[in-house]
Amino acid sequence: MGEHLQLRSISFDTSFLLKDDSTIDQVIKIIAHDRIPCFITTTVASELEQLKIWGRITESDHKKAIHRWMHAHATVIDFKNKLLSDALGNACRRSMQEHGIDAHDVVNDCNILVSNLKNGVDLFLSEDYHFTSPITKDVIKEIQHAACKEYSLMCTAQLFSIDAKTFLKTYKNGSIDFSILPTSRK
Repeated sequence: MGEHLQLRSISFDTSFLLKDDSTIDQVIKIIAHDRIPCFITTTVASELEQLKIWGRITESDHKKAIHRWMHAHATVIDFKNKLLSDALGNACRRSMQEHGIDAHDVVNDCNILVSNLKNGVDLFLSEDYHFTSPITKDVIKEIQHAACKEYSLMCTAQLFSIDAKTFLKTYKNGSIDFSILPTSRK
């Protein structure tokens, strides 16, 4: 039997809300039924609006994403301390670069990770491999290390980033079996 983490909260990525896959709707239905508190970051909310305005997603896709967000009763969160947010964002971008990812491509990704960590989110659902890869687990650890001096709660936080299919494999009765989640590279 694996190690279980009782979920206190879940956050959604833009890719999760937009993916055209019935698995996403299954996950949303489970989360809403079990009344697990859900969030999206201001960055995700902004990305959804920008994608619609720029014509990169259809009105129908935008409405589907908003419907999923509302069905899960997700509220918007942010990291209000601009100075520390910038410092942690820079630590995240440096870490991403060290792992071979172009820092210019991850500004929003880092904002999302930092907001989730600061707000004590347990689980981040994304359909973007960039967020669900072993690299992200390493980056999260490095952000936590950089934040420990100012925010002791971030030192012990456990943020897991997984996709919908992994969620369905690991979820049961309000918790996930994190012993079967993909692990970080050694």
